[in-house]
Amino acid sequence: MGQRILGSGGGVRIGVIKRSRGFSMGSLLVVVLIVVAVALPALKSIPSVLEYFSVKRAINYARDSSGNRKEVAAFFDKQAQIDDIRSVRGEDLDITEDETGRIRSVGFEYRTEVKIYGPLSFLITYSGTQ
Repeated sequence: MGQRILGSGGGVRIGVIKRSRGFSMGSLLVVVLIVVAVALPALKSIPSVLEYFSVKRAINYARDSSGNRKEVAAFFDKQAQIDDIRSVRGEDLDITEDETGRIRSVGFEYRTEVKIYGPLSFLITYSGTQ
């Protein structure tokens, strides 16, 4: 930190040059690009995540409201139509029963593609057992 002689009118002052602080335009641009790179895929994948939770809710409803495999698939299809679920159908469900024929669990697995920008996209695999 050098000293500079500052002149103003008739007098001479000696001042210390202070170093600048804060973001430069380049570093601000980098920060904005990083935020956009993280936020854009997250925002574009929200509908897919909401559909996943709708699938789980519909499977719980179907399992609790029915007594056999066909009823589970039928109840799920009805609920899927109401909730606008397009990724899974009742016939895609993996339904397991115990020895007495009671529904033990209902599983599912599906993939969905989320377009980000141009040729860039995410392939998200959802699965679960209720």
